[in-house]
Amino acid sequence: MRLDSDGLTTETQEEIRDALNARLRSVFGATLSTAAEGLIGQIVNIVSETNALVQQAALALYRSFDPAGALGRALDARMGLTGTTRQGETRSSVYGRLACDAPTTAPAGMLVRNDTDSSLWEISEATICGAGITPATFVALDAGPLEAPAGTTWSLVSVVPHVTSFTNPALDAVRGRAAEQDGPARQRRLRELYAQGRGPVAAIEGAVSQVDGVLYARCYDNPDVYPYDDNSIPFKAFCLVLETFPTIPTADLRQTIADAIWGVTGAGGQSMSIPPDYVESVIDSEGREHVVTFDMVTAAQIVIEVDLVTSTSEIATTPNVTDIVAAAILETALAEHAITGRDVLALDYQGVVSALLAAGTIRGVDAVAVRLAISPGAPTAVAKLDIGIRYKPAFDGSDITVIEV
Repeated sequence: MRLDSDGLTTETQEEIRDALNARLRSVFGATLSTAAEGLIGQIVNIVSETNALVQQAALALYRSFDPAGALGRALDARMGLTGTTRQGETRSSVYGRLACDAPTTAPAGMLVRNDTDSSLWEISEATICGAGITPATFVALDAGPLEAPAGTTWSLVSVVPHVTSFTNPALDAVRGRAAEQDGPARQRRLRELYAQGRGPVAAIEGAVSQVDGVLYARCYDNPDVYPYDDNSIPFKAFCLVLETFPTIPTADLRQTIADAIWGVTGAGGQSMSIPPDYVESVIDSEGREHVVTFDMVTAAQIVIEVDLVTSTSEIATTPNVTDIVAAAILETALAEHAITGRDVLALDYQGVVSALLAAGTIRGVDAVAVRLAISPGAPTAVAKLDIGIRYKPAFDGSDITVIEV
């Protein structure tokens, strides 16, 4: 083990063992047996392993002082030196329907249970229910990416007079976020650290992304000479698109976001879009009022229909092939395609089927046809759905249909 201008260099257990064996032979003669099954070989292996563990501990300590190599709490400490904090967990939410047999109020904190996994969810705010069906949003008590697909069975935990049931017949739950892992945290630290050096657009993104409650921040500008660009941003102006938790930002969160935008741009930038989602006021150091605007990401509900051509196959079709394909498409879409501004491609879902065939998960499919739409539109055979900068593709199991033909 040595420390030089290249950093700390450690040895493997095998390298330590070979060096010890060489030293022993130099003292006691070249014929000395150091075979692993012998007494000397066993002692050498024990010492080598102990030495290697000590070196690995020293390497971990050395790396803990470098944000690029630190892990866990050591990384938190390094990020804290430049003002970056690890993003914590967020809670899942589900939008559905409360059924009441008479007018009543469902109080904030009312609990329901997801019968699939026994997770508990509470109503986000007091909701006045008429006699019939009333929209309501419930938030999971436990943080993290909990699931509740459309059609989940729920049980009432809190007894509220006249409330008879809760259902989510149409939409899946919006899954929460797990605690930020080391890799993404490092990337976000670098983005925030160097944002000021990469121009005003990156500076705005870096400043706003540090606001607690902001999950996504992307800044677009229009440096062209035309009055408006394709995103309805005026010349020399910028548009900030955000995703927050809660989805509808509170008044305090909106003000904090506006202050962060103004703190970076000051008198040198104008936030504007046509029309903006939010317009906030900021007071500068001289007591003058300024207007700051920003937009929120809107979910674009994607409808997917897939035809699996099995009628011409000479191979027996895998049982429940439609369910397997539908589940794989939903999993891939949620993990890889639910990105703000990302276009939805038919080729993506043809590729899902191709991957299942290549892996041997399904058989007996000769061809695939994909139709797409943004709800409530009817699916058609298009190569791509254009998703604007203010929209994020959203996917629910109830909007994915797979048919054998």
